[in-house]
This record gives sequence, structure tokens and C-alpha cells, in this order.
Amino acid sequence: MQRLYDDGQYGLAIYTAGVAVEALFRAYRTRIDPSFSSRHNLTELAKECRFAEHVPGRLFDEYTANLATVALRWNNAHRYRSGSVMLRYLNRNGLFKGIRGDVLKENARQVINSATDLVNLGVRRWKNSSNT
Repeated sequence: MQRLYDDGQYGLAIYTAGVAVEALFRAYRTRIDPSFSSRHNLTELAKECRFAEHVPGRLFDEYTANLATVALRWNNAHRYRSGSVMLRYLNRNGLFKGIRGDVLKENARQVINSATDLVNLGVRRWKNSSNT
């Protein structure tokens, strides 16, 4: 993700960050239900895998903010989108407000930071979990 961002591949950085979060939630979901769900809705996957149950109370607000940041900006169809089409998607969804400069770059930064936090939290909790 970060390398894509550093290389100016902001749309692809957003897409891969979302895929990383999706993969994390799918891994947690397999502990509950090993059947595959083809949906790509991060908020629903988070609910299905009961990820919030693994989040310490002191981190819950940060978790919900990070999930919202990624879920609002990520869509599985982004893998087919060019940078200009991705920018239109962000603008159409009002994700340009308060941003000075490159809207796509700033959204990519936000998604990468939030996805990294989510994945790191999930990996730490997985390692500490007695269900492994």
C-alpha cells in the first residue's frame, strides 16, 4: 500500500488497502463460519466476523473511525478504475470537503493509515486470541 502511494498510484493504493481490511475480516469470519461470502461490504463483514468484540474498549472509537474511513472510500470495483475515475467517485461521494490540494492523494493517505491501523489491530488481537 505504502509503496503504491509513494509511487503516486493513489487509486491502486486505496484499492489494496481495502482488500487488506477485507482479508482481515474474512479471516476472522472463518473462525465463526467457514463458508465463503462473496459480498465486499466492509461494514457488513466487520459485523459478520464480530470484529468489534476483539477491540479493546479504549480503542473502540479509533476502530470505528478507521472502519468508516476505509468503508466510505473503498469499493471492490476500484480495481478497474483509473485515477481520474477514482477522483470522480470520491468527489461524487463528497470526500473532497476540507481537503486542499490533491483530493485523490489525501484520500489515499487517509485510507492507508486507517487500513494499516485496522490490520495491525487485527493481527495483534489474532496472535493474542485463544481461538487460534
